[in-house]
Amino acid sequence: MRWRHPPVYRPLLDLLTMEDRHIIITYRLDRATIQELCDQLEPDLMSAIRQPTGIPPLVQLLSVLHFLASGSFQTTVAMASGMSQPMFSNVLTRVLSALLNHMPSYIVLPQVEDLATVKADFYALGHIPNIFGAIDDTHVAFVPPDVLGCIL
Repeated sequence: MRWRHPPVYRPLLDLLTMEDRHIIITYRLDRATIQELCDQLEPDLMSAIRQPTGIPPLVQLLSVLHFLASGSFQTTVAMASGMSQPMFSNVLTRVLSALLNHMPSYIVLPQVEDLATVKADFYALGHIPNIFGAIDDTHVAFVPPDVLGCIL
């Protein structure tokens, strides 16, 4: 018979002791934005804390932001955050769900009828055609699906 051990969390992340530059490199957001986001997500993340090994909402958010910003593996980020990979997997699911609930406050996609105007405005800014949005100064190519190629 296997004994189930309670999850163990060892606090390793502390936003207060990190330099501003290191915060932006690690999480791709500044300290104030992270704190604001944490305040918004806290009700969703607090409901899942189990005592005495519960993970504070800020640590949950920081570990997921680090995962998203680095493109690393769950095991690596979990170790850097002071938790097990299964625990991080649960935290990841919880934080992403909370972020999705608040997504409309942060991400606005243009409506189809506004695309021509948005493209013209972006062209006026950078003289690059067919741009209808920007994400963190990253170029993301959207290619429509090849409908005819999908038909057998």
